[in-house]
Amino acid sequence: MFSKEDERIVEILKPVVKGIAALLGKNCEVVLHSFKDMEHSVVAIENGEITNRHIGSSLTDSGLEILNDAIKKNKEIVGPYKSVSPTGTPLRSVTIPIRNKKGKLIASLCLNMDLTAAISIREFLKPLTEFVEDEKLSGDVIKSSSPSIDGLMRKVFNEVVLKAGAKGNLPVSKRNKLIVRELYKRNFFQIKNSVNVAASKLGVSKFTIYNYLRELKEVKNGEKHH
Repeated sequence: MFSKEDERIVEILKPVVKGIAALLGKNCEVVLHSFKDMEHSVVAIENGEITNRHIGSSLTDSGLEILNDAIKKNKEIVGPYKSVSPTGTPLRSVTIPIRNKKGKLIASLCLNMDLTAAISIREFLKPLTEFVEDEKLSGDVIKSSSPSIDGLMRKVFNEVVLKAGAKGNLPVSKRNKLIVRELYKRNFFQIKNSVNVAASKLGVSKFTIYNYLRELKEVKNGEKHH
C-alpha cells in the first residue's frame, strides 16, 4: 500500500526525469515507474518514442525480472546492460530501484540510450558502447516474444515476486510462503508444470511447494467449514 510519503517521493522524481533527458538529449529515454499501479506504472517519461511508451504504459516482463534481481541481490543500481527496444533499436540501459526509508521498493528510474548513432561512430563514442557489467538480463524494454503459456507464467511469477519484495526485507521462508500464497490466489498452480517452475525460481524443492499448497488448501477448507 502506497503512503503519502511514497507518493511524495515519486512526485519529487518527476522533474529529475526531465532534467536527465535535457542533459543527455533526445537519444536517451528516461522513464519513471511507480509501483502504486503495476498495470500503468509509467508516471513520467521523456523521449518515449524510442520504445513507443507513454504515461500509463506498464512495466515490461523483462523490467520485472531486472527489479526482482535487484531485490534479491539488494542492488542500488542495475547496469549498464545491453537491451533492445520493441522496434529493434539497440540500447544501453540502466535501472535504479527507488526505495522508501523502510526499504520498500516503490518505484524505479530507467534510462535507455539509443545506440544507433553510436554504432556508426563507435570509436568516437566508445564509452557509450562499453559495458562494465553484463547482467545477461533481457533489459527493461527488450523486444517481447509472442504470448505463450511460459510467457504468461513468467509474467505472473515476476509480478508476484516484485509485490512480495516491495514489502521489505522478509525472512526467506516467509517471503516464499507469501509468494506461493499469492500465486495460489491467481490460479498459477492450475497451469501444467507450474510447481516445478515455482520451485526452481524460488530455489526450493517441489515438495516444499506442495507443502505450502497443502497448508493453503487446509486453511481454505477450514474457512469454508467455519
